[in-house]
Amino acid sequence: MPSRMVIAVLTLLLAAGTGSAAAQRSDSLPPAIATAFRQAYPGARILNVSRERRDGKVVYEIESQDGPARRDLIYDLAGQTLEIEDIIPPDSVPAAVRAGLERDMKGATLVGAERVTRGSVVLYEVEARRGGRSRYLTYDPDGVRKE
Repeated sequence: MPSRMVIAVLTLLLAAGTGSAAAQRSDSLPPAIATAFRQAYPGARILNVSRERRDGKVVYEIESQDGPARRDLIYDLAGQTLEIEDIIPPDSVPAAVRAGLERDMKGATLVGAERVTRGSVVLYEVEARRGGRSRYLTYDPDGVRKE
């Protein structure tokens, strides 16, 4: 049964590689960001870290898993949270947002959603599918579409 052994070895190598790569990525965070993230989400696991530019400034995006919750966070270099994107089940989207989607895309199916928080502003980014085509739309909590 050498094929089982090969599969087992490959599985172990992939698992080991994934663990060290994730640790390496999280180790590349500036200390202020790493501290802010760990204080806010002590049980969360970092899946990916990327360094980006927004409005001409360097920011870091952390993709994380906190129990069953998936969350992406954007931090500035001082460790301040600029944006939180919580992936939410479609049935958790507020009724006003679902009504706005029905108004804008009659008969569409809501297939994915994120609650995006920027300071005190909350928006819902939804993925809707109709006729085999997906569209991404953004709404405020009252169901008003944002561009």
